[in-house]
Amino acid sequence: MKYGRIEGINKDISKLVMGCDNQDDINEASKLWDHWIEVGGNIFDTAFIYGGGNHEKVFGEWLKNNNRQDVLILGKGAHSPECNPEAISKQLTISLERMKTDYVDIYIMHRDNTDYPIDEFMDVLNEEKEKGRIKIFGGSNWTIQRFKEANEWAEKNNKQEMSILNNNLALAKMIKPLWNGCLSSNTEEILAYLNSSQKSHMSWSSQARGYFLPDNITQEIEDKITKAETYRAPGENSSGPISCYDSEDNRERKKRAMELADKKGCSAHNIAASWTINQSFPSFALIGPRSVKELDTTLPCLDIELSQEEINWLNLL
Repeated sequence: MKYGRIEGINKDISKLVMGCDNQDDINEASKLWDHWIEVGGNIFDTAFIYGGGNHEKVFGEWLKNNNRQDVLILGKGAHSPECNPEAISKQLTISLERMKTDYVDIYIMHRDNTDYPIDEFMDVLNEEKEKGRIKIFGGSNWTIQRFKEANEWAEKNNKQEMSILNNNLALAKMIKPLWNGCLSSNTEEILAYLNSSQKSHMSWSSQARGYFLPDNITQEIEDKITKAETYRAPGENSSGPISCYDSEDNRERKKRAMELADKKGCSAHNIAASWTINQSFPSFALIGPRSVKELDTTLPCLDIELSQEEINWLNLL
């Protein structure tokens, strides 16, 4: 495993983050999560809305049989349409009860709502930090302008800043949002900001939902997602790797990833994951394996070192 650090968390954080949004059965989940700990992973990504709350409950069942101090939890809440200051504390209380813990290490607002002034959100987030229910916090699917505004407000008011931006950051640039309101950080502006500020980034769908797998497998994933009810929030279904990512530029990125994979003796899928975690700022990748086998096919990305020249070349820069 490779690790990174984020100010406010006094321990190493595995560069890969285990997503908990697809496990409904404690026995199957335990096999995967126990293996995750064995290979050196130590952080789990959860959210108030996952599985209608069931996925947090399953994680809580697993957590009670493990040492809470050895595990880092990234918890999310305040997803649209309940994206408001009041929902942060209300949903956090419920999430903590589900997971049978007193705090989450990292709290992420699942969406932003520009109908509310930034200070109203930041006040509540700082209050929750002072209560000890969160250690650090950030925003998912936030524009870089609002993220900067939040931290400018925090600096002026002597408050805790947002530590983490949690957008999509995959080698393939998102051309159609995976879910409503989703944003990508793979833009020149955001990458430049992250490099200069050294703010941490945690990417969801960091492997572009399988876009860099062989074409036939990518098509199978697309077909499966198209037919399935991939619930996240009321009235919201996700798109697949082709409908979300396929474009002329992304096909070139995939071609280059395949070329580099041949040279390095790995898969293009692993090259894509390594691109996310090899950035020059603190960059972590959320992954969502459903089995031990799926997890093990992702781990080789940790052994791949990419130069800045290769990172830029893969991204057509």
